[in-house]
Amino acid sequence: MPLTLRCSASLPLLLSALSMTGIVPRAGASLASTTPVFTYTWGSGGSGPGQFNLPFGAAVDPQGNLYVIERGGNRVQKFDFHGTFLAQWGSTGSGTGQFNAPSFIATDATGNVYVTDSGNNRVEKFTSAGTFVLQWGTAGSGNGQFNNPYAIATDAAGNVYVTEWNGNRVQKFTGAGVYVTKWGSTGSGPGQFQNPSGVTADPFGNVFVDDQNNRIQKFTNTGTYVSQWGSTGSGNGQLSNPNGISSDALGNVYVTEYNNNRVQKFANDGTYLTQWGVPGGGNGQFNRPIDIAVDAAGNGYVPDMNNNRIQRFSGAGVALAPPSPAVPYVKVATMGGFGSGAGQFTFPVGVAANPFGEVYGVDPANERVQWFNSVGNYLGSWGSSGSGPGQFSNPVGAATDAAGNVYVVDKNLNRVQKFSRSGTYLLTWGNTGIANGQFGHPDAIATDAAGNVYVADYDNKRVQKFDPSGAWLAQFGSAGVNPGQLQGPVAVAVDAAGNVFVADYLQRIEKYSSAGTYLTQWGQPGGGAGNFGPIEGMCVDPAGFVYVSDLNQRLQKFTGAGVYVTEWSVTNAFQVASDLFGNILVTDGTAYTIDRMAPPGPTVALVSDAGSDQGGLASLRVLPSPYDAAGSAVTITGYEIYRRNDLLAAESRPSASSSPSAGPERIELAGWTYVGSFPANGEAEYTAVAPTLENASASNAYYSAFLVRAVTSNPLTYFDSPAENGYSIDNIPPGTPNPFTAAFVAPATHLHWGSSAASDFATFKLYRGSSASFTPGSGNLIATTTDTGYVDVAVANWYKLSAVDFNGNESPYAVLGPAQTSAVPGEAVFALALEGARPNPATARDLTVRFVLPIRGPASLELLDISGRRVAVRDVGGLGAGPHEVNLAERSPVRPGLYFVRLTQSAHERMARVTVLR
Repeated sequence: MPLTLRCSASLPLLLSALSMTGIVPRAGASLASTTPVFTYTWGSGGSGPGQFNLPFGAAVDPQGNLYVIERGGNRVQKFDFHGTFLAQWGSTGSGTGQFNAPSFIATDATGNVYVTDSGNNRVEKFTSAGTFVLQWGTAGSGNGQFNNPYAIATDAAGNVYVTEWNGNRVQKFTGAGVYVTKWGSTGSGPGQFQNPSGVTADPFGNVFVDDQNNRIQKFTNTGTYVSQWGSTGSGNGQLSNPNGISSDALGNVYVTEYNNNRVQKFANDGTYLTQWGVPGGGNGQFNRPIDIAVDAAGNGYVPDMNNNRIQRFSGAGVALAPPSPAVPYVKVATMGGFGSGAGQFTFPVGVAANPFGEVYGVDPANERVQWFNSVGNYLGSWGSSGSGPGQFSNPVGAATDAAGNVYVVDKNLNRVQKFSRSGTYLLTWGNTGIANGQFGHPDAIATDAAGNVYVADYDNKRVQKFDPSGAWLAQFGSAGVNPGQLQGPVAVAVDAAGNVFVADYLQRIEKYSSAGTYLTQWGQPGGGAGNFGPIEGMCVDPAGFVYVSDLNQRLQKFTGAGVYVTEWSVTNAFQVASDLFGNILVTDGTAYTIDRMAPPGPTVALVSDAGSDQGGLASLRVLPSPYDAAGSAVTITGYEIYRRNDLLAAESRPSASSSPSAGPERIELAGWTYVGSFPANGEAEYTAVAPTLENASASNAYYSAFLVRAVTSNPLTYFDSPAENGYSIDNIPPGTPNPFTAAFVAPATHLHWGSSAASDFATFKLYRGSSASFTPGSGNLIATTTDTGYVDVAVANWYKLSAVDFNGNESPYAVLGPAQTSAVPGEAVFALALEGARPNPATARDLTVRFVLPIRGPASLELLDISGRRVAVRDVGGLGAGPHEVNLAERSPVRPGLYFVRLTQSAHERMARVTVLR
C-alpha cells in the first residue's frame, strides 16, 4: 500500500489532539539498544495448542510469525507476534511431514520453513502453512548425506546451511536441496568443529557457527575461515555449551548458552555487547535455553526448553504501554450461548484468560469451567456438582497464572481449587471460618506476576493473599467503612507492579500496595462518570488501566490512579477480565455468552527496515482497526502514522560533518510527529513506509517508535494503536574505488585512487597482504583516510581498497598487485598543481580540495580568509607524488564566506579561491 505524505500539523494542535487519546509525550527516551528486556511469555508443558514438549528451535518469518520445533513433541507450532497460536503440523515417524527428534528450524525470505529431522538424518521443507514441499538427505558422510543434522539457517539468496553434530562439518545447499559445498573437520583448530551446534547467516554474506569448543567461528558463505572468539567460562564473552545462534539485520550475533542459562549479544566482529538471563523459571530467567530467533525489529524469541515456554524480549530495550483509546472497545468475538452442552452456558459468571489467549468461563449453574481457544472455539470443560476434588458448589470466579494454571473460587464450599491449563486437578485449600486461610463466601480471585493468589473474602470483609501452593501470606483490609476498610469485597485485581485493587460492596474501589498498604480510593453510589451501581466485576489490563462493571449496565475504564477515562454500555455483565494483549472479556448474563472486546485501534505488528535503500525508512506491518470492515458501526476512512520524537544522544551519533544526510538535528521538544497516511479499504492487513529518526548501524541501534491512528470523517473520533519500535538501515554501500593505481618511486610504493561519488561517503580503507587471496581485516589494515593517496614504504605487495559510508557499509574491494605497479625511476614525473575546491561553492562541512605533488616531501595545504588569516592547515607531504584530494572541513566546519586555498611545497606555491555556503 503506497504511503501518502503531507505537511505536519502545527505542534500545539498536534499535542492537543494527542492528549485526547491518552498519549503522553516523553522526553529523552533512548534510541540505542542496551540490554533487551523481557516482554512476555507463553507456553506450558503439554501437547495442546500453545503447549510444548521440549521446545528446541525457533525461527521468525518476514511477517514476524514465529515457528517453534518441539524435540519431544515431534511437531512444528506457528504463532503470531503476540504468541497467539496459528497452526501446527507434524507427528512421530519417518514419513513425509513426520519427525524423529527434530532439532532446529529456519525460514527463508518467501516464508518457506526448513526443519532438521535429526533422527531421520534429513531436512524437510514446508510452506508457511505447513504443507510438505520436499526433503533431502540420508544417513552417511557423503555430500548431501548427514550424520545427525542439527542446526539450520538460510541466507538472503535462499541458500541453506546445515551443521552436523556428529559429522563435525557444515554443508551448504540451494533452497531446493541441491548440494553446493561443505567445510569443517573434527578438531579445535580454525575451521574445525567439536559438535557444531548453531549456525546463522548475517546480511553481509558471513556465516557464524558455534560448537562445543565453546567458541564462535566466522566464515565467508563459501566456508573460508575469517575469525573466531570465545573461551570456556561464564564471564562476559565466555561460553559454556553454546547452542542456538542468530543474527539481526544489523549483523549483531546472539548466542544461547545451555549451561549458563543466558543469552549473549556480540557485534559482527565478536566484540562483546551485553547479556541477559539467569537460571530459574521467572520472567527473563531460563532453564536450558536452546535457540534464539530474532525478528526484523530486533525482538528476540527464546525457546526455554525445560520451562516448556517461549520468552520474548524487546530489542529496543523498552516495553511500550499502549495509549488509552478515546472511545469504547469493539466486540470482536463471542463464545457460548444458552444451554448445558459443550461450549454453552446456563448463566456465565466468572471469566479468565491465560497467557496464551485462551479463555475460561465459569458456569455455576452447570458446576463447571469451560475452556476456549484464542479465537473462541470450545476446547473442553471440567467439573461437576459435589465437594470432591475437581467438583464445585457454586463456582463464581477464576484466575490464571503465568504458567497457565487455573484457580477457581468455590463459593459455597469456601475453598480455592487449582487446575492445570487443561483442567487437571492439582490441589485445594480453604474451609469455612474466620482464621487465616479460611473463607466466608469468597466472591472473586486474582493472581499477580509472581503467581501469588488473592481471594475476595466477602463475609470476612477482607482480601487474603496466598502463594501458588495455597500457603497463607497476608490479608488486605478489615471490617469498616473508613479508607482501608471493607464492607464486602466483590472483586479483586492486581496490576503489573503488584498493586492490588479491591471493589467493595460500598460501591467504591480501594487500592493497596503490594505490601498491603492502603493507597487511595475512588467512587461512590451513583450513575455518573466515576460512580458506581452495585459492582459486579473488575480487572486490570497490561497497561495498568482498571475496568469496572456494575448494575448500571456499563463498563467504566480508569487509570491506575482512579482517573475516569471512558465507559460503554454492556448488558447484564458480571465479571470482566483482560488478556495479555489488552482485550477485555465480559460475561453477558442475558445472552449467556462471553464477549471479547478489542481495542478499537489498529495494531502495528512489525516495524522493519524498508530495505534496498540508503536507509531512513521503515516498513510498518499494520493490522486494521476492528471497525475497518463492512457493516461496522463506525466507518474508518484512513490511517495516519505518527513517529515519536526522541532525543538522539549527540555524543553517540555520527558527526554532522560526516554527511549531509547524517540525520535530523537534535530534537529539543519530545512529542509525536505526523509522518504519513494511507487509505482504509477493508484489507486484512496493510503495509506502509515511514521515515525514521535516524539510521541504525552495528555500533548504534537507533530505534524509532511509531503508532498508527485510524481516522474517521469526524476529526474528534479516532483510534490509536499501541506504539511499536523498529529501525532503518542503510543497505547500499559506496561503489568500488576507481581508478586504483600504484607507482614505485624509490624507495616506496605510491598508491592513488579516485574520489567516492557516494553522498554518505565516510572514509577509504586500505589493506595490504602477501597474495591476491588475502582476507582484509583489522590485522592488515594499513590506512583509514579520506584522502585519495597513500605512500607505503613496503614493496611488492598486494593491496585491497574499499570505500565506507557513515553507516558502516563497506564497498567491494579494488584489488591491485605487484604486476600492476609501475616503476618510476629517478625523479618524479609530476608537477605541482592545485585544482582547488570541487564543487565551488563548497559547504561548511565539505570543502574538498584537489591537487598534485611532484615529490614526497614537506608540503602544506592551507585555507586563508580574505584578511590572510589561516583558518585550517593540513600537512600533505606524506601523501607522496601524484594526484590527491583532502577535505579541509573534515575536522571542523568552516563558516560561510570567501576564502583562498594555498598549496606550498619547497619554494613553490599555488593559490585558488573558494566560496563556502551555509
